[in-house]
Amino acid sequence: MEATKRERRREEDDNDGNEETKQEASSESLVLPPELIREILIRLPAKSIGRFKCISKLFHSLSSDPGFAKSHLDLTLRNDSVHRKLIVSSHNLYALDLNSIGDGCQGIRDLVALELSYPLKDDPSVFDEMIRVYVRDHLYGGGSEVDQDDRRVMLKLNAKSFRRNWVEIVGSSNGLVCISPGEGALFLYNPTTGESKRLPETLPPKSKEYGEQFQTFGFGFDDLTSDYKVVKLIADNDDVLHASVYSLKTDSWRWIRDLTYQHNDGFNSGVHLKGAIHWVLTLEDGNHNQRLVLAFDLRTEEFREMPLPDGAEDCLHRFKNFVVGNLNGRLCVVNSCYEVHDDIWVMNEYGEASSWRRIRISLLYRSMKPLCSTKNSEEVLLELDGDMVLYNFETDASRNLGIRGVKLSDGFEANTYVESLISPNTYGLV
Repeated sequence: MEATKRERRREEDDNDGNEETKQEASSESLVLPPELIREILIRLPAKSIGRFKCISKLFHSLSSDPGFAKSHLDLTLRNDSVHRKLIVSSHNLYALDLNSIGDGCQGIRDLVALELSYPLKDDPSVFDEMIRVYVRDHLYGGGSEVDQDDRRVMLKLNAKSFRRNWVEIVGSSNGLVCISPGEGALFLYNPTTGESKRLPETLPPKSKEYGEQFQTFGFGFDDLTSDYKVVKLIADNDDVLHASVYSLKTDSWRWIRDLTYQHNDGFNSGVHLKGAIHWVLTLEDGNHNQRLVLAFDLRTEEFREMPLPDGAEDCLHRFKNFVVGNLNGRLCVVNSCYEVHDDIWVMNEYGEASSWRRIRISLLYRSMKPLCSTKNSEEVLLELDGDMVLYNFETDASRNLGIRGVKLSDGFEANTYVESLISPNTYGLV
């Protein structure tokens, strides 16, 4: 009898042990190998990965790892259906989902914008924070707090008539955006993560009498050295352009060379296309001034000239200007003056002067710049006389777009970007 009881207890103990073993095995089976977790995460959108930071130390480590961020971006860019977004500057910074634009001009409603935020304690917008930093350092000697409603600050930052917005979008490339919230201040900014890095300043060259007269920037990615670069052109009073380039990997500026071009075509940032930054500048050739496209190759860090199309300067207005742009991956030149125009010049084969073609459109404009193409390449988003316009090149249909809660009538700038985990503060450490 006693033996039977002991056998029953032994069986119960064995069963309990088996249950515990099964539970432990079941629990362990739920834990995936780190290598597999990495392969899963790297295929998710950057925004989603950022939300997973708090799940575990592994998730946080991967999402903060520069090597993982670079691999994630490389995989994203290889994807044919890469998800682009639009960053808009109009008294603040906003992100727009380009997929919401749809597939037809007639079916578009006002776009919905997400205000881009800077991850600080009180969660102010990145726009406000950058303005405060700039004003503290440059206008108040780094001492006092700045009231964002201070009229003196607004007047100071908008002293130049050509600046319609506080935040200028210099350019976008490989998940980072270069912006300038004030004269001479440059930041590399990731709209997806909210991280930003202020670039060191360069001492501008001074002419003998009047000092610096003009400056423009360009931003792009050098795929040969895997480096983000900012190009800066500063003109002195003698019409000499001093060119320098910033490297994110070295976090420093280098002088490139001095150029002898005039800057008759406004203060637009250079356009990144085919591995180069492009501006429209003027070459003085005896008694004849010839406009041309000046391109800076990010790989070789050399400049090359590209002629404007024959007939582009037919406009007889005294203050005629040209804006260089990117139309569906092709270099284009657009008039920008007080005369009304209805055409765009497009270079069908990059670098081939004979491939310039004039495209007539059904819209009349005084100033215009292509912003981006939609999912079908027939439709292009344009900045046209201060409005955001969706234009279909096949049907000539067009529609003015608005952004809910955003007043675009005061002027805006926009560019596309790809969501990424790239940190401007740790890039190049791997």
